Amino acid sequence: MVRYLLTGRRLIATLLVLIGAIGLCGLGMWQLDRHTQRAALNARIAAGLAQSPVPLEMVSDLRSLDYRPVTVRGVFDPTHEVLLRNRSLNGVTGYHVITPLRLSGRDEAVLVDRGWIPLTEASPEARRKFAPLPGETLVTGIARQPEIYVGGPKDPPLSAERPRLDAWFRVDVARIQEQTPYPLLPVFIEMQPIPDAPPTLPQPVPPPEPDQGPHLGYAIQWFAFAIILVVGYVVFQQKTLEARRD
Repeated sequence: MVRYLLTGRRLIATLLVLIGAIGLCGLGMWQLDRHTQRAALNARIAAGLAQSPVPLEMVSDLRSLDYRPVTVRGVFDPTHEVLLRNRSLNGVTGYHVITPLRLSGRDEAVLVDRGWIPLTEASPEARRKFAPLPGETLVTGIARQPEIYVGGPKDPPLSAERPRLDAWFRVDVARIQEQTPYPLLPVFIEMQPIPDAPPTLPQPVPPPEPDQGPHLGYAIQWFAFAIILVVGYVVFQQKTLEARRD
């Protein structure tokens, strides 16, 4: 049978089937890698959230913080507030409000995601009623690393004609720094919901629930397609050979 598959015109068909099967297996391996990455991310999130809050000023390496509870004291500056696009809560599309917190006793600030607001409340005028209380405050939240562009919608560059963006697709601290007059720390903080507190705007959003995603199922599908392709081809050629013998 092997010699039959590798002779004449069948050689080209056999090679095409093998190339197709290898490609399908490659897609399966890619999905397995995505599954492994998701599992590692879930483990990192769980490990970070399980720790007790640490004062932000006590952390020497801020780039090591991700999904770690932190506390920080300072004064909110809504004059340099921005929005985060395409965020939803309970299926309703809106924005997240990102407000700089000027740190007490320091010249720096840290961006704080204060939570979700609906699209209808996104204008600077409407947001004034959600302005944080003036004066020094203690913020408790989850430290996150900046969101770097890796694809999808891209925030336009700043220019003389567009010196400031009010709404961003991601919390790219380095880019937001370009329109902020004081230094920003290389992390941002997501405020968390207060248990049993009545819902208010902005509405803090809890971290995502651990989810393995569909990657393992997709990997199994790609491997199954590869098996079906090879087995189906062999069976077809076997029946063709038997018919010729008869």
